[in-house]
Amino acid sequence: MKLIIIKRTIFFLSIANCILLCAGWIMSLYAYPRLPEKIVVWLSFSDIQSLYRDKSALFFVYPLSQSLLFILFFFLPQTPFFKKNRLQKEIKTLAQVQSYALLKKEFIYLVLIFFNLVFIHLERSIILVSHGIEKGVSELYFFSLFGIILLLIPYYRIRTKLFFKGEFKS
Repeated sequence: MKLIIIKRTIFFLSIANCILLCAGWIMSLYAYPRLPEKIVVWLSFSDIQSLYRDKSALFFVYPLSQSLLFILFFFLPQTPFFKKNRLQKEIKTLAQVQSYALLKKEFIYLVLIFFNLVFIHLERSIILVSHGIEKGVSELYFFSLFGIILLLIPYYRIRTKLFFKGEFKS
């Protein structure tokens, strides 16, 4: 029962990540022809002026980076580094090995959702700053996303320990 729930969660997280990746690309492709001739290529997080350049393909650096990170995170579970077990004492059965691998995969896909949101926020901010609608990145939202990512680390460590102590009953 535990494995089925985790597999379902991973499936939904995968779909959410695909939707966010597509949303980033659709937003960029839709906005690019409508951008002014001078666009922001780098946003400042302080009072320093943002960097403006002529409209070019550099605009697509953010969705390309988002895509590369997406690919990296989706293939990370197949790497030897990922398959290494740090819970040698707690894991006794093949089902537990599979459960632990699925928990790590779930964690990676959940973190990827927040990284996708970071990239979408940066792309959106570039579009709005280029049009003169906003002055920069919403720092609270931007750093909140990273804060959530950092909070997920201890959450999954605790969840893994509880999982192997039998707290999650099937």
